[in-house]
Amino acid sequence: MITYLTVRNLAIVEELAIEPGPGLNVLTGETGAGKSLLIDSLEFLRGARGSTEMIRAGTDKMSAEAVFLLPASSGPALQALSIDAGAADGGEVEVIIRREIAANGRGRVLINGSPLSVRELSEAADAILEIHGQHDSHQRVAGQNYRELLDEFAGVDDLVESTRTAYRDWKAGATALQDLLGVQRDRALRIDLLRYQIDEISAAKLDPAEEPALRAEKNLLAHARETIEATAGAFQLLEEDETSALSQLARAGHLLQPLAGQVADVRQLAEELQEIAYRLQDAARALGQLSESVRHDPKRLEEVEDRLVTIDRLKKKYGGSVEAALKHLAEISDEHERLADFETSVEKLQAAEQQRFDAYRSFAESLSAKRKQTAPRFQSGIQKELDDLAMERTTVRISVGTAGESGSRFVLADQPTAFGEEGFDRIEILIAPNRGEEPKPMQRIASGGELSRIQLAIAAALFKASRRGAAATLVFDEIDAGIGGRVAEVVGRKLQELAARNQAICVTHLPQIASFATTHFQVWKEDAGGHTRARIRKLEEPEQRVNELARMLGGASITASAVTHARQLLESAQGKSAKKKPVRA
Repeated sequence: MITYLTVRNLAIVEELAIEPGPGLNVLTGETGAGKSLLIDSLEFLRGARGSTEMIRAGTDKMSAEAVFLLPASSGPALQALSIDAGAADGGEVEVIIRREIAANGRGRVLINGSPLSVRELSEAADAILEIHGQHDSHQRVAGQNYRELLDEFAGVDDLVESTRTAYRDWKAGATALQDLLGVQRDRALRIDLLRYQIDEISAAKLDPAEEPALRAEKNLLAHARETIEATAGAFQLLEEDETSALSQLARAGHLLQPLAGQVADVRQLAEELQEIAYRLQDAARALGQLSESVRHDPKRLEEVEDRLVTIDRLKKKYGGSVEAALKHLAEISDEHERLADFETSVEKLQAAEQQRFDAYRSFAESLSAKRKQTAPRFQSGIQKELDDLAMERTTVRISVGTAGESGSRFVLADQPTAFGEEGFDRIEILIAPNRGEEPKPMQRIASGGELSRIQLAIAAALFKASRRGAAATLVFDEIDAGIGGRVAEVVGRKLQELAARNQAICVTHLPQIASFATTHFQVWKEDAGGHTRARIRKLEEPEQRVNELARMLGGASITASAVTHARQLLESAQGKSAKKKPVRA
């Protein structure tokens, strides 16, 4: 559940912070006071698209932050998304989500201090925050389409993922087959081009280690005369001349030798001279060898330069390096082999494509069977919730069917059928407002108030069966549209029932619903410094709640009868007497 929510610089919100409690939390206030802005901030934290138009005028960025306290069972799912979730008191998992957007359009997402993408945020928030609004009713509930709702109720996530993977494997195989068939017309020309490139690269016998050695040899050959003269002269000065460095060094050592055994400083110098002599002998030997090995060979220099020209040409032509040219050789050799043995290649790809399609079909048919098996249970669950919501005459039917598609690869009962990553089922939720009527798609026949209750019924049935429902915070925005009176009371009781298992946050205009709240927040707006800003407070005392309910019942002027009615609503909803105190009119 959400334990803390703060919003800064969102529209008329300068800064708001609330601490929602367990159970049902309601937000009430006059129209335009900013109640739904808090819901907008939760949408923002859930991964909805951010816009600079959301930023409060005169500020450079807006931000929202929420602290979630989740069951310990949520830990592995969060770790799978690379989210480091620390344990809170009681063994729960604490997750802090922060998101901001600047006036220049740049945004940032942090979960427990680690940066994530908006897509990753959406994946993480999907399991912990469900937002329901009247606008979601058009073929969607809580951001999910009908297929997703039925799959979640059935608990077939693994089978859906297997179907999706099999579809993608088949699609890749089908694409490879079509690519091969597509080049059939130009196959001869392509084979000739590949053969030329293969021969050209192969004839060069490229070796990644060859080029550096050739360049070093070229450098030596290009300076052969100078090298011979310099090394021979240096060798002579070091060793061959009578006055060579080694000869002079030997004489110096001989002079020091008699005293080396008597004077420590002389002995140290004698040893240093001996060490220098050894090193000069090594250098002289290397100079002599280099002088003898280097030959002025214009022909070899020409050969080396020609070879480097060949290597540079192939590098430029085939990727910029010897390694890239060799990789290109391997790729075109494989392609040449496939094209040269075209019929065999086509047969292999056709067999692989058929095998992958059969695997996909098997998963898709298993998934469809599960959906058809589950649909009546989901339907019964929704029907029970509708009965509780005073819609006994309304009947619901979940249809699991198919859609035709001319030329489709997938054929069912001799009919080409549309199919995709999630299988071939077309799922609809059909509603008949009155008994005896033919069920029709609910968005075509239900009023706004009916849609709100139907959506609430679907959510209630879903979250009673959902494996992740207990970890989610349910958010309801204007779900009470188009209802009132007794119906509002039953909707309030249903929200209270849902909130007994899931934390719920609800924006409402109806006192009947607000009276069922465990925690009640009042939102209002005020003018300060030439700007309008939204304010919020938690109604701690029963009499504060009575006042707010009376305002909702009677408007700006709170009458004694409105107060009495408000107190009765609160007592009835809470199952206890609200302590009577004087009420400001």
